[in-house]
Amino acid sequence: MKRLAAITAITLAATALSIAPASAHASLQSSNPAENAVLDAAPDEVTLTFSQDLQSTFATVTVVGSDRSQWGASEPVVDGNTVTVDLDGLGDAGEYTIGYRVVSGDGHPITGAIPFQLTQASPVPVAPPATDLSFTNEAAPAAAEDTDSGFPLWVIAVVVVAVGASGVLFALRKRTH
Repeated sequence: MKRLAAITAITLAATALSIAPASAHASLQSSNPAENAVLDAAPDEVTLTFSQDLQSTFATVTVVGSDRSQWGASEPVVDGNTVTVDLDGLGDAGEYTIGYRVVSGDGHPITGAIPFQLTQASPVPVAPPATDLSFTNEAAPAAAEDTDSGFPLWVIAVVVVAVGASGVLFALRKRTH
């Protein structure tokens, strides 16, 4: 009987350890401009590249200046794992933040922010299209981040297996005393 309990415990533990995470969520792989880039001229576009394909709906990308002005000349365009927004210049020299919220192919929302600096004002000042934003310098995190708040599935599986194996061993131990 002890042998059966030991075999069951070992089998459960081996099963738990062989379980791979259910699926890794998409994450930001690169951006142009890059995080903390220092630019002499405003880029023509902002490009974000993720580790997996994205849903073409629900993508939001904003470029926000230190004065909270939003800059962008187009709606975000999703192409596979890349999101692009055209810019038509930027404002004064200073800090800018790319704020993003996209939805991965598995439905997981990904949000974050990428700061960069412009060292020279745009040659022809362009009026920003809006000033009230969902992404602002104060509200945006200092760096891009995946906002996955879930607990890794494999950890839960290991805990369940360990508790189950302990219960089996405890029950068998009680019977022998």
